[in-house]
Amino acid sequence: MSVYTYPVCFFEEEDGGYTVIFQDSLYGAATQGKNIEESMEMAMDCLALVLDDFIEEGKKPPEPEELDMKKVMKGLGLEDEECKGFINYVSVDYESYSKEHFRKSVKKTLSIPQLLDKKAKELGLNFSQILKEALEKEIKKKEKKMKKVG
Repeated sequence: MSVYTYPVCFFEEEDGGYTVIFQDSLYGAATQGKNIEESMEMAMDCLALVLDDFIEEGKKPPEPEELDMKKVMKGLGLEDEECKGFINYVSVDYESYSKEHFRKSVKKTLSIPQLLDKKAKELGLNFSQILKEALEKEIKKKEKKMKKVG
């Protein structure tokens, strides 16, 4: 499945903006925007990022849950507050979004010794693939090292 749809709570802020709250099983994700249009866009971005976390961890994203404004407000400690808000659905086509934002290739220019270039071409080696794999390996190694330190 590529298109994911979840209900979210939109709470109107005093300044006219909106705070957007997702269901707890989506890591308690939240975002905000200056107006309803920006809030919807930010909600789509937020949903795509949360889905990416699930997918990268090899986990299935949770099923959409029915949201109740009063329960969400109580969970936030706002049950005694007077808040204007509504529930709306936010959808994102994860495959399209991730290709555009998470997995989009960027062009890099690099210099290598001429002899390496010649040998690699003779052997039909794919420079981009080799560099990508080497960078992924180094990143994992550095991240693992950073986790041990921090």
